[in-house]
Amino acid sequence: MASQATTPSATPGRDRAFMVAIYAVQFFFGGWFFYNGLNYFFGFFPQPPGSSPIAQELIGALIHSGLFGVVKGIEGVVGLAFLANRFVPLAVVASLPVSVCIAHLNIIGDGDTFGIIAGVVVLGFNCIVALGHVDKFLPMLVFDQGDPSPAGLRALFGIRR
Repeated sequence: MASQATTPSATPGRDRAFMVAIYAVQFFFGGWFFYNGLNYFFGFFPQPPGSSPIAQELIGALIHSGLFGVVKGIEGVVGLAFLANRFVPLAVVASLPVSVCIAHLNIIGDGDTFGIIAGVVVLGFNCIVALGHVDKFLPMLVFDQGDPSPAGLRALFGIRR
């Protein structure tokens, strides 16, 4: 059996380059989310209303319903998690619905060049960070996962049998 170090895809230089690339995207994405989440609460700059009538209606409805605050709170917490490099797989999962909505609104709702680029970038960044941590998600992708078990709760709370 060949060791991992001798396989061409697992060379230390490639692994390091992959890690650096993922961290670069993670920290940029985290900064973007953190800043935009905080902006809602502290008003560093005015919230863009959207560049199409449907985007303006949606953003207005989210603001008036209070749901926009929830979204911006998620953005802030997720951004902080990415920047602090803590709970990153959880932050990836929590940020994905927000990223999909941002991408959809920008690509389909606005449809202008900047919106399309912004939508693709935000969704792409989320996916790139997810790929960097795909090993943490693989257990969730098991087709036949077996029966429910209290083993996870015991591990979470440090209970030994």
